[in-house]
This record gives sequence, C-alpha cells and structure tokens, in this order.
Amino acid sequence: MKKIYLELDVSGTKENEAWIEIEQPKGFIVSDLKKVEAQCKHPEKEAHSEGEWREISVQIEEDFFNDAVVFYKSIDRILAVETEG
Repeated sequence: MKKIYLELDVSGTKENEAWIEIEQPKGFIVSDLKKVEAQCKHPEKEAHSEGEWREISVQIEEDFFNDAVVFYKSIDRILAVETEG
C-alpha cells in the first residue's frame, strides 16, 4: 500500500459533502479526513466558506497507484496531490 496526500477544496459544501461527491474507483482504500482547524471558523452544520480545504490521506494498492494519482489530479476540487516516498 502507498499513500497519496490531497488538499480538497470544500468551499460551499457542508461537512464532508465535497469528498462524498467524488466517486472513488474500485481498489482505492481511503483513510479518515483530517480536519484543518484553522481553516474552519463556522458552525459545523453551515456551508464551508470560500478558501476552506481539508487534508486527506488515501491508501492505494500499488497496482492502482499511478491511476489514482492521475485520477485525483483530474478533479477540480483537489488543490494539491502529493505522494510519499
């Protein structure tokens, strides 16, 4: 398993909607969303403000790794894609 680290734009969505809307291909194993406290200054049930984002780490089986990097880079809400190693 390899990890991919993402920055996801959550502007205009509530809670984890921005992530849930991304249809994950089979073989992708996703870990928990990491909340970036400094970016979120509103009540939990309200929509995220412009410029808010979340860090996400995704564990990918090696057979799917290159496809996963290409997949995440193609999504408009993904602001950055980094890999380990």
